[in-house]
Amino acid sequence: MSTAHVVGGGPAGLMAAQVLARAGVTVTVHEAMPSPARKLLLAGHGGLNLTHSEERARFLTRYGDSAARMAPVLDVFGPEDLRAWAAGLGEPTFVGSSGRVFPQTFRAIPLVRAWLAQLADLGVRVETRQRWTGWAPDGHTLQLVGPDGALVEAAGDVTVFALGGASWPRLGSDGQWVGPFTTRGVQVAPLRAANVGVRVGWTPRFADRFGQGPAPAAPPESGQGAAR
Repeated sequence: MSTAHVVGGGPAGLMAAQVLARAGVTVTVHEAMPSPARKLLLAGHGGLNLTHSEERARFLTRYGDSAARMAPVLDVFGPEDLRAWAAGLGEPTFVGSSGRVFPQTFRAIPLVRAWLAQLADLGVRVETRQRWTGWAPDGHTLQLVGPDGALVEAAGDVTVFALGGASWPRLGSDGQWVGPFTTRGVQVAPLRAANVGVRVGWTPRFADRFGQGPAPAAPPESGQGAAR
């Protein structure tokens, strides 16, 4: 049986694990934080806007220059598929007055619990407090640091990296993955803010007290983003 390692236990990593497990692959998810899906759980405090109900052509424009690349992806798994997936976990959705789609409970906890239970039923292992730091000298085996600081090595037939950006370090999105990729020669697009287009000249004192500086080994303009 084929084996896969998914590095990152956010929604993207968990969805990749689900697809692989349903295809008969033995999957292990490695998450650096004490529990998976932490940013999804935080988003649930604001109602958990999962997607939007607008028609496809308009929806595609939201991806800007990436619309053509995303079109075939949405053909396979679009907003209605996402709603069906949530309903399958016992969390039906509804369309709000803004056209945005939310779980009827307005909460993330029931959805995440049901999702993790489903993944467990599929045989997916979720290893927490394991931070990926790069590859072993063979260039294939993953190297991770476990909760006790000991080195953990993992090798399989395929590896999926779902590492997020650098938007919220305390939830796991700290951008530290940039270093191992660039060291290996992988070209990484500079991390930048994905949700806003505003630059503010904060005073040094305000920036030092409340700001988030560049993540270690990340380019100067740190923020949300991903490897391209």
